[in-house]
Amino acid sequence: MAEKKVIKVLIGGKVMTMSGYESEEYMQRVASYINSKIEEYEKTDTFRKSSSDIKHRMLELNFADNYFKEKMHVEELEQNLKEKLDQLDNSKHECAIRGVMIDDLKKEIENLKKEQHENEKTILKLQMELKDRDRQLEEHKKANEAKEKKPEPQTNTSEKAESDKEAGGTISEIRDFKDHRDQKQNEKNRR
Repeated sequence: MAEKKVIKVLIGGKVMTMSGYESEEYMQRVASYINSKIEEYEKTDTFRKSSSDIKHRMLELNFADNYFKEKMHVEELEQNLKEKLDQLDNSKHECAIRGVMIDDLKKEIENLKKEQHENEKTILKLQMELKDRDRQLEEHKKANEAKEKKPEPQTNTSEKAESDKEAGGTISEIRDFKDHRDQKQNEKNRR
């Protein structure tokens, strides 16, 4: 615990002894404050003309008034500080939430990039397959065109007649056979 100090100060033109645990500088500041208030009130006629007892009461009232005003000011500052701290806590909480959201969005972006990469690979593969099929289609078309342009070997009529006979006779022979058969059928029907 700090040691109690005793010092002499000048207040209102009189030497007084002050004691306390605060520093000597602090106690001198207190004495100086009291002297400044006495000087301030000495400038008014009412204070100068009052008895010393009234002067003491006026100073005491003034100090009490200053004390309560300062106390109210400190309470307002503390309330403001509390509100600011609450706002800061809310801001920290919002920042934490946004940080989590940012992390989630970064993960989603990474997943979308992977998906895009896979889609690009699939598109490339499909494009290659399409080119391959287009090439196969062109080859098939060329092969068909070549077949259509290739002339059929021509056979002479005598060879054709022989092949028709081998297949069952010429067309005229087949017609004659049909006509003959139809005639016989008609004769049978008439009888």
